[in-house]
Amino acid sequence: MLHGAAKPPTIADLRDPARFELMSSLAHSEIAPFVAQYYWRRRSWITWAHYLASAALLGWWVWMGIARHYSFDQWMTRFGNAVLSFVVLLPIHEGVHGAVYRLLGATDVRYGASLRKMYAYAIAHRFVAGRRAFAWVTVTPLLIINTALALALYAFPGQQFYLMGVLLLHTAGTSGDVAMLNYLWTHRHRVVFTYDDAAASRSYFYASAEDASAERAGRG
Repeated sequence: MLHGAAKPPTIADLRDPARFELMSSLAHSEIAPFVAQYYWRRRSWITWAHYLASAALLGWWVWMGIARHYSFDQWMTRFGNAVLSFVVLLPIHEGVHGAVYRLLGATDVRYGASLRKMYAYAIAHRFVAGRRAFAWVTVTPLLIINTALALALYAFPGQQFYLMGVLLLHTAGTSGDVAMLNYLWTHRHRVVFTYDDAAASRSYFYASAEDASAERAGRG
């Protein structure tokens, strides 16, 4: 378990309206609207950086295929292998989320996925995390897996086109994580806490009521 951070409030504390305000209640079956809002509509430097990284990887991958004079069949075969590898990476990606939760002290980590809606998630049942802790939970799989793939590009030059496809898919596929980071950035002036409730299939985001009062006073 990681130490050094101030002890977060309890769920009972968060539900006290005199101390905290419920900012968002996110149903796990309704992740797509949240991603659409905080990845596409409410943009920031975080989302723009992700757009540019994904576009750069796509351009690099296309240029690599053209430079190597791959036939259509060769493109499709390698791209198909990249897609399969991306599917294999999904549980690893979520497992890293879960591992970080456990390092932070969570004892009940659960996983879920929907093939129809094309998403997967890891949650820590009734574990309260502050902004910094949740940011680490969110960003760590992207950092670890992309670093490993980047190193593999240089270690296995004969597989670069295939590995670049996997790196591209994994990077583009982290839009949900980037949306979460952008949500935290959008509310960066507030003291934010979050927890998951597996029974209700929801995640909750709270902020200090004092922050809300100060924010309203400032607007007035």
